Amino acid sequence: MQSASHLPHLSLRDIPFLYSYGPNDDRLHNFYIPALKASVRYDRMTGYFSSTSLAVAAAGVAHLIANRGQMRLLVGAQLYDEDVEAIQRGETELEEVVARRMEAALTDPDTLSDEIQRARLEALAWMVARGQLTIRVVLPAGENDIPLPADRATDYFHPKEGIFTDAEGNQVAFSGSINESVTGWERNYEQFMVFVSWTAEGGRIFVAEAKNRFQRLWEQREPGWISLPIPEAARRRLLRFTPARPPTRDPLEHGPRTAIAETPAVPIAYPREQERTQIVLRYLRDGPHLLGATGLGMSTCAVEPWPHQRFVLRRVLSTFPQRCLIADEVGLGKTIEAGLILRQLTLSGLVRRALILAPKSVLRQWQEELYEKFSLNVPRYDGRIFVDYFGEEIPPSTPNLWDTLPVVLASSQLVKRAERRQTLLEARPWDMVIVDEAHHARRRDFLNLDTYRPNRLLELLLELQERTDMLLLLTATPMQVHPVEVWDLLSLLGLSGRWGVDARSFLAFFTELQKPPEAMDEQLVLDLIRAELAVEGLDERLAGRLQQQLGPVQWQQVRNLLDKPTSGRPWRQLSPQAQQAVVQLARRHTPLRRLVLRHTRQLLRRYREQGLLQANATKRDPSLCWIPMSPPERELYDRIEEYISRFYSKYEGERKGLGFVMTVYRRRLTSSFYAVRRSLERRLAFLRGAVVRDEEQIAGLDLDDLEQDDLSYDVGEQLSDVRRDLFAEEEQYVEDFLSELRGLGEQDSKSQRLLSDLRTIFRRRDTVLIFTQYTDTMDYLRERLRAVYGSQVACYSGRGGERWDGVMWVPVSKEEIKNAFRRGEEVKILLCTEAASEGLNLQTCGVLINYDMPWNPMRVEQRIGRIDRIGQRFDTVWVYNYFYEDTVEASVYQALANRIDWFRNVMGATQPILARVDRLIQTLAMTPGQKRAGLLQQELQRLEQDMATTQSFDLDAWLEQDVGREDLPAPFSLAEVGVELTTLPGVQQDFRPHETIKNAYWLRRARGEEAAVTFDPDTADAHPNSVQLLTYGNPLWDELLDRVLSGEGSVVEANSEATGVLLRLETASAPKRTAWYVCQPAGEPRRIVNLADLREAIDRASELKPWDDSLIDKAKQAFIHGLKEEQERIQAARARLVRIRQLALEAKGRRLVEEAALTLLALRQQTGLFDQNLPPIQFDESAVQALAGQGYPFAPLLKKLGTQNIRLRPTDPFYLTVQKTRADSLRQRLEQLKTQGKTLLRQLSKTTGTGTMSGGAPSVTSTVFLLTTQLSTNKTRIHE
Repeated sequence: MQSASHLPHLSLRDIPFLYSYGPNDDRLHNFYIPALKASVRYDRMTGYFSSTSLAVAAAGVAHLIANRGQMRLLVGAQLYDEDVEAIQRGETELEEVVARRMEAALTDPDTLSDEIQRARLEALAWMVARGQLTIRVVLPAGENDIPLPADRATDYFHPKEGIFTDAEGNQVAFSGSINESVTGWERNYEQFMVFVSWTAEGGRIFVAEAKNRFQRLWEQREPGWISLPIPEAARRRLLRFTPARPPTRDPLEHGPRTAIAETPAVPIAYPREQERTQIVLRYLRDGPHLLGATGLGMSTCAVEPWPHQRFVLRRVLSTFPQRCLIADEVGLGKTIEAGLILRQLTLSGLVRRALILAPKSVLRQWQEELYEKFSLNVPRYDGRIFVDYFGEEIPPSTPNLWDTLPVVLASSQLVKRAERRQTLLEARPWDMVIVDEAHHARRRDFLNLDTYRPNRLLELLLELQERTDMLLLLTATPMQVHPVEVWDLLSLLGLSGRWGVDARSFLAFFTELQKPPEAMDEQLVLDLIRAELAVEGLDERLAGRLQQQLGPVQWQQVRNLLDKPTSGRPWRQLSPQAQQAVVQLARRHTPLRRLVLRHTRQLLRRYREQGLLQANATKRDPSLCWIPMSPPERELYDRIEEYISRFYSKYEGERKGLGFVMTVYRRRLTSSFYAVRRSLERRLAFLRGAVVRDEEQIAGLDLDDLEQDDLSYDVGEQLSDVRRDLFAEEEQYVEDFLSELRGLGEQDSKSQRLLSDLRTIFRRRDTVLIFTQYTDTMDYLRERLRAVYGSQVACYSGRGGERWDGVMWVPVSKEEIKNAFRRGEEVKILLCTEAASEGLNLQTCGVLINYDMPWNPMRVEQRIGRIDRIGQRFDTVWVYNYFYEDTVEASVYQALANRIDWFRNVMGATQPILARVDRLIQTLAMTPGQKRAGLLQQELQRLEQDMATTQSFDLDAWLEQDVGREDLPAPFSLAEVGVELTTLPGVQQDFRPHETIKNAYWLRRARGEEAAVTFDPDTADAHPNSVQLLTYGNPLWDELLDRVLSGEGSVVEANSEATGVLLRLETASAPKRTAWYVCQPAGEPRRIVNLADLREAIDRASELKPWDDSLIDKAKQAFIHGLKEEQERIQAARARLVRIRQLALEAKGRRLVEEAALTLLALRQQTGLFDQNLPPIQFDESAVQALAGQGYPFAPLLKKLGTQNIRLRPTDPFYLTVQKTRADSLRQRLEQLKTQGKTLLRQLSKTTGTGTMSGGAPSVTSTVFLLTTQLSTNKTRIHE
């Protein structure tokens, strides 16, 4: 590619322009293309921002690209009355509304069918990515600078004007009304006038006026107009059109297309071009460390996040290292959110050691998601060694295996075992711990809140939270059985003051707020509001609204009540309006708001209605299919069920937990007769001693693990001490059943129903997704379906993808399966096990059949989440749920459907109920048949009672969230990176277009071999096994940059012919931060904020002021100021976490003192137990003083905590309990409280004085890049 100076000289003066162009003139070939071939700048005004208006404005710009010319584009934005009203009310910002409307106005590249529009949008996207096009939005303003809605703005901004400028400064302007449709350019009856700057006076005047008018609008100097930069969301959407190569012609341009050579010619790298390459690559290498580049991880990954995922990322990064619980509904992308967070924090250096704990069954899926979507190759621990994404084994290389690698995946079931846990806790501290399915960390007993017995996973996390900075918990169902589970999880994250004492106050708060204000326990509510305000501060927007409603006097009364517990008017003297205001403040200021992020499908549908989400949010149409069994099936089913429950009872009688394996067989009976037959065949081999079980497989497993695990295998068990006569008895049963099962043949009732439903479905839709829990059932079904549908059937399971090749089932990649199914031609039926309920997003399919129903309804929800996704092409997805008629599962699910209709919509309040269904079905299935009906009714009544309880603690009601439109700043996108690397001299020759995959390249590596790469996330997603996304985290990326930047001649001595105009600053300590600056003519440093900014600085080097020592010092001060802002924010978050811990410990200490004093009161009031000479004590200061007289630890605790907030009441529930206790038990309790007090004192001493912010300015090093002033001088010179 030649530089601009070596292009043939063209002048606008050489073109014979007409005075006007109309419908009979070929305006594209006779006006636009000639003018753009001669231009180095094109300023253009068009109408409202849309795909068609942009395509119209882009006519012929491929020729401006060839000139390396610059284009500025002014566009309008179509606002509606409701938008303007929302801005006037202060509910939203103008920038947010404009971003929302502009993003919606641009067609998605995946759905755009007009090839002319696509080609022209690709040209504009290329220019944006290359820094050749800048877009601004202009809006007519009314009173108070409020923009006008579209119906009133049409007369103001509907210009079609443009100005061409050539290298000599000649200019051509045109103005007219041009139909903004692609066909309008060729066939419409409108016209425009043309004016040139070198002829008559009138022409010069019009051109000058047009140029000045454009400049005033551009710089927001035109009265009555608002000018804004194009919103980042709309810019990113346009960049999705970026092609692999620069366009060379307009799609409507006449003449033959030029064939692309197999191997492009290597251009000559002129010295200035070499400099550009070196500097741009250095800037790209600095990307993750650039000051303020918090959006770089997101902008350079393979995911285009949904609005709620951007919100989660923004929130977590802005509050890092504050801990957090992400509780989005199943299928809304919690793994994506965690991946976005992990990628940004590791790239930026804020997280260097991270541990991800997940159920064993999803470890591989986590690994795939992290690599394929975020370019993070995170090894997983298999109990012996680490294994990376590619299957490479990495043996532990440090004394503690957990210190071997910086970021690792591990099974939560594995590490919670006692023998594994200690090793993990002895490893070096972590910067971040992520826990998937965190609801499995819970207490064992929910009935007695005075007893706290955490299960093994919660025990581990209680210890691990002291060994990590950031803790991120993920679960769609934080409340499984009881609201106390939410408290258990939040206590790991940081509950302040009285919130953190115990669960009773936490639960009571939400119960009290359900009552009328006059009936509330206001002391409890106010205490807890104050505890949260102590660490979070008042929500100023809500406070402003309430102040306006109440007026200054009543608002001050409310503030006094919140600020000073002993002052202000008593609660009951407040007006009803003021009391209601306090209730609103109470609802807003809870730890849930601070620590929990939750989004639901219902919320996403609301975002779509508001224009925040452009993709389709589908609805469900569920069908419950009750399948009657044939008489032989029913008889055999009942007998097998009886066998399972009978031997379950026998084995449980021998030893608790021994009947575990029987529950697995019972689950398989629900799936298919073939699945249970295969299980019983393996069982028979085991009973006869032909199979030896792996006893480690069962060791340490519990029901939680059974719920989590992929049940495609048979669980082993430890039976070494079981009576052998049980084996002999069971063996006879199994032999009989297997004989009858084989006699059933292949024509079972459920598969017959499936074939019938498929015939009906295929009349209206083209693809079907079928789920089963077990590979045995999948293998059976695929043979039945292959007989009818042949090679149109494919499978995906833990074995990977499989397709029929006409002779046998052969393995294929997930990529091939997914793409063939998406197209819906070669593969119409995709059979899946649970392995596909994560990681396969199939929103092109609108039908799902649950061939068997898992006992846990949330697993069903995960399955449906594969097609019920944002962007689903169908407005309604069909879901068929198969049940054998008159079975335990059918009875339970039918009862649920009658009561809560969860099949259509899983609401927050119903999720804890659904989470208990697994245990309910297991209990019923293992109960003898004659007792089931009564037990079922009892359990359903209990569920209904519990539903009433959960309504008062509906997370969705307490967590109203607004995603907003603010985005994270990114210095460049992956599309921009691709444009740079494939066009920069010295680099572009390393990229050869892929022969068969669009937007992919062959990247030449150091030793001559090639790797297929892309900069397009959609291409990477479509070909995960064939093409690598070339981005941060991929070793190919570092290899390329290192190779080019270390090339010969990249750094030599500077000389007097050079001018130093680019300054790079870098911190000397971790985490590394860099910033690039130019010096403006007035002598002020200006930070380069993005790649386009850098390109402009390089192009305008001769206009910039050179750096000297004093100017570098000014830039350093600006850099240090930015560094301190980031550091102080992080240090403040850490200090707040320490403060929260301290406040919680102090509150626990006060409560412990209260309980000890009340215990002492109970002792004193039992006559004859104490010396009568002792002074009596009451529920006042005397009891506290008596407790202090007990010495250590109560005296030092009281000295540290003070006595002001200690309340002793005879109505305290604790006192009501202990006053009935015998004296010896009271003394024992007092001793227990002493022990707890000693522990608290030690903990308080650890928190005192910690969490303070470090001072001092960071050390900074500088590099000045000296750009040559003449193209003929030597190579790049860099002065260190």
